[in-house]
Amino acid sequence: MYFKLLGTLRVQHDGRRVDLGGLRQQRLLVMLLLDADRVVSADRLLEAMWDDEPPVTARRQLHNAVAALRRSFGAAKHIVVKDGPGYRITVAAQDVDAHRFTTMVAAASAAAATGRTAAAVELLEAALALWDGPALSGLNSPVFEIVAARFEENRLSAAERLIGLRLDGGEAAAVVPQLGELVSRHPLREETRKLLMLALHRCGRTADALNAYEQGRRLLRDELGVDPGASLRELYERILRDDLPRRAPSGPAPAGRSFLPYDTAHFTGRADELRFLAGCRPAGTALSILAIDGMAGVGKTTLAVRLAHQLAHGFPEAHLFVDLHGHTAGQEPLEPGAALERLLLDFGLAPAQIPRDTGQRAARWRAEVAERRVLVVLDNALDARQVRPLLPGTGKAQVIITSRRRLAGLDGVTSRSLDVFPARDAAALFTRVAGAERTACRPDAVAEVVALCGYLPLAVGIAAWRFHNRPAWSLDDLVFRLRDPAGRLAELRLGDRSVASQFEVSYRHLSAGQQRLLRVLGCTAHPGEEFDAGTAALLLDQPVPEAERLLEELFDAHLLRQRAAGRYHFHDLVQEHARTKAGEPDRDDGLLAKIGRTTLPAVPKVDCRLG
Repeated sequence: MYFKLLGTLRVQHDGRRVDLGGLRQQRLLVMLLLDADRVVSADRLLEAMWDDEPPVTARRQLHNAVAALRRSFGAAKHIVVKDGPGYRITVAAQDVDAHRFTTMVAAASAAAATGRTAAAVELLEAALALWDGPALSGLNSPVFEIVAARFEENRLSAAERLIGLRLDGGEAAAVVPQLGELVSRHPLREETRKLLMLALHRCGRTADALNAYEQGRRLLRDELGVDPGASLRELYERILRDDLPRRAPSGPAPAGRSFLPYDTAHFTGRADELRFLAGCRPAGTALSILAIDGMAGVGKTTLAVRLAHQLAHGFPEAHLFVDLHGHTAGQEPLEPGAALERLLLDFGLAPAQIPRDTGQRAARWRAEVAERRVLVVLDNALDARQVRPLLPGTGKAQVIITSRRRLAGLDGVTSRSLDVFPARDAAALFTRVAGAERTACRPDAVAEVVALCGYLPLAVGIAAWRFHNRPAWSLDDLVFRLRDPAGRLAELRLGDRSVASQFEVSYRHLSAGQQRLLRVLGCTAHPGEEFDAGTAALLLDQPVPEAERLLEELFDAHLLRQRAAGRYHFHDLVQEHARTKAGEPDRDDGLLAKIGRTTLPAVPKVDCRLG
C-alpha cells in the first residue's frame, strides 16, 4: 500500500486507488500518516477532524471514522490500531511519499557533504519528482494548511539545493529559466533570488543580475518595509565590483556546513544578554552550554540565532540547528532519537550509518563531534530530559539551547532568563518594523502601543507589522484597538502568528493542577496585582505547601513572574489568556462559583509593566 500526501491525497493498493470515503476519514488518515508508526492522541485527531469545537458525539464519530478507514483498506485493515490514548498506523517510511521525500533529501545532503555531487543531484531530482501539486490538496483546514506550508518550504529548499549543486557543476545557463519561474512565484524569497543573480552573472549577464537585485530590493521595501538581507546585499556588491568568478570553482565541497536560520534585520536590544552569553565559554575541556529561557514571545530564538551567527567563526566545521518542537502548535515534542537522527544527517552521515537505538545514536553523535569545532543550536526544548542525549561529550563544541522552562536539571549549563523589553527597546522595535516616517511624530502613541503590548517582543512585532501593512490606520486607531483588554489578544494576530496561540501551547503543557490554578488566578487577580501561596491555597482549598509548589512550577514555566521571594504576579497578556481559559464553557470544576464565594486578602496593587 502506497500513500501520497505531496499533491492530492491518494492511497494505492495492488495498483488500484483506494476509496477513502468522506473528508473526516481523509483528515484522520493524514494525521496518522504524518506521525507514521507513532501514537497520535485522540485529542489531536479530533482537532484535525473538526475545524471548530468538536460536537458532543465527536469521540463516537472518531471511532466510526477509524472503522470506516479500516474497511476501506480491506485485507490491510490491521495497519490502523488502537494504542493507549490514541491510534497508530503501521506503515514503512518508504510507503509514504512525504517521508520518502524527507529521507531522500537528507541522503542528498549527506552525499553533497562528502563530495558526491552527482549522487546528491540524482537524489534531489528523484525527491522533487514525488510532488504532483500542492501538498494535502483539498483538505482545507487550518491544521493542514500549517503542515502543507511546512512541506512547501521543504520543497523549495530542496529545489534551491538542487539548483545550487547544478550551478556548482557549471550548468548556469540551464537553470536560469527555472530560477526565473521560481522567483516570479516567490518574489520575496531571498535565497532563490541570490541563485538567479549568481546564475545570470556566470552566464555573462551581469546587468540582468543587478536588475534582479534591484527588483527584489523594491519589492521588499514596498511589501515589507525592509531592506535586503546581508547575504543578498553582499552578493550584489561583489557582482558590482566583478570580484566573483564567472564559473563555479572545481573540487569537492567545503567540509563546513551551516544550517543556521537567517539573522533578522529587525533585531533590537539585548546587548547585555549577548555580551554575557558570548563571554561565558569555560576554559579547559568542559562543554560550553548556554541556555536562554523565557516566556512565550519574548525573543529567545531570535537572540539565540543572533548569538550563533556571532560565534560561528570560531566553529568552522559545522553550524547545526534543530527545532525540538517543545512548544509548537500542532506538533509533538521531538523525541531525542529523532533529533539525533537529524543532527547526524546534517553532520554528513548517510541514513544507513545511523543506528536505530537512541542510546547508540547518542554515542555515535558524541563520537562524530568529539574532536570537531561544532556549533549546535537546540531550539524550543521542552525540558532537560529531551536535551541531555543531544549534548556533545567534549569542550570543542558550543551548544545553545532555548526553552520556555528553566533547565535547572541540566548540569554545567549557563542560563540567562529573558524578560520583556525595556520601554525604549520596545519602542525601537516598533519603529523599525512600522517605519519611522509614520511613527517619528508620535512618540507618545508609540509608547502607549508598546505598553499595551506588555513590552513583549512578539506582541510589539505583530502590532508593528499590522500597522505597517495598513497605511489607512493612524497610531490612534491602533491604540484604540489595543485598549480593550478583552479584545487585545485577538488584535495581536498576523497570519499564522499570534500571541494567544503561543500562550495556548504553554498552557497545554501544564498539569491539570497547574492549569486550574492559572485559571483561578487569571479571573481573580486584578491586573498588576501580586499574590502569594496563602492566596493560592485559599482559592484552591489546598494546603499552603501544595499551592506554593504549583506557583513555583508556573514561575519556572514563565507563566508567572516574581519581584520578591514568595510574591507572584502575571504579565498582563498572560493574565488575559488565563481569563479566557477560565471562561470556557466546558469547564466543570466549579471555578466561577468558587470565585464568586471567595474574598481575597488584600494585596498591594502595583504596575507590573517594565520600563
